[in-house]
Amino acid sequence: MEIQRFLLIIFACLIFKPSLAQSPEEAVMKRKIDSIKLAALADYATKYPMLRQGAFAVDMIGSRRVKGELNGSDLFEGKTSVTRIRSNFTIPLVQFGKNVVTGTISYQQIHFATSEVKSYQPAFAAVDQSLNKQTVGFTVSFTRLDSLFNRPISYSGSLSGLTNEFSSIKRLNYIGNVIYSLSRTPTSSWAVGLAVVVDPSSVAPVVPFVSYWHHYKNSNLDLFIDMPSRIALRKQLSSKSWASVGSELGGNLYFFDIKQASLPENSVYSTIDLRTGLTLEYMLTKKIVVGVSGGMYTLARSTMFEHNAKTSDYFFKTNGGTVPYLTVSMSLLPFIKSWK
Repeated sequence: MEIQRFLLIIFACLIFKPSLAQSPEEAVMKRKIDSIKLAALADYATKYPMLRQGAFAVDMIGSRRVKGELNGSDLFEGKTSVTRIRSNFTIPLVQFGKNVVTGTISYQQIHFATSEVKSYQPAFAAVDQSLNKQTVGFTVSFTRLDSLFNRPISYSGSLSGLTNEFSSIKRLNYIGNVIYSLSRTPTSSWAVGLAVVVDPSSVAPVVPFVSYWHHYKNSNLDLFIDMPSRIALRKQLSSKSWASVGSELGGNLYFFDIKQASLPENSVYSTIDLRTGLTLEYMLTKKIVVGVSGGMYTLARSTMFEHNAKTSDYFFKTNGGTVPYLTVSMSLLPFIKSWK
């Protein structure tokens, strides 16, 4: 989800916080220092995939039995499989003083294939269904880095837009947050935060954020607890490869223009899912990481509601379920510095 990506980007800014003042000697060495910081951030992004500059992934989600309900009444049931393409690219736009501006653009395409359809209402045809949907998103984020009680703190705001067409923006949301670094040692770190979300479809208007990392020297394992997005255990296999096992929470929005008098014309289909499994990644070049992951995919929530309604005011939903999934991915470690 966009809020988790945004929070982790800001958390990285805290860790690699620039100096608040520069002497002439520091100005002369700025390019070299920036290169060192960029290399450090790239190394950190191998541990936090959401901090990578760009990513492309294909999700293949296994077939499951699904039942759809319309206004509380059974609509259909069948067997559905999903193929999803995900991509995003983030760039630091400008940095001045204590302030950082970043931009992110994302694209997602999903294909639903439903077979063995059994209809419970005459308006729904009992034939195989095939549906494609696309969502384009952008986010512009402003962050101010500072300190409180000699610990890094950030104050941030972002504007995000989503659409399925280029002629208009279908949905806007605003996020304001504060994140505070409690402690950091060579083997562990703690950070906490709070985000305020202005979006009618948000599950909660206020979202707490907790990030904990610990490195176990004897076993060369890293534990990551980034609530509410993921819990993972990571093992370095070689200088260029590593494996992770854990769970990650995600969510998606898709837009529907329904041409039926009894239903809202402009509707939003929202899902929340949980992926639990194993990920193997390999650093193909200094900046390119390829990976494959697999495990179990759980659809925790799947509803459709009117464009400006709350998620709880849905008129259509499908049941959840757990099925196997396989993901193939390629991502880019940070390689573009901000323009000042």
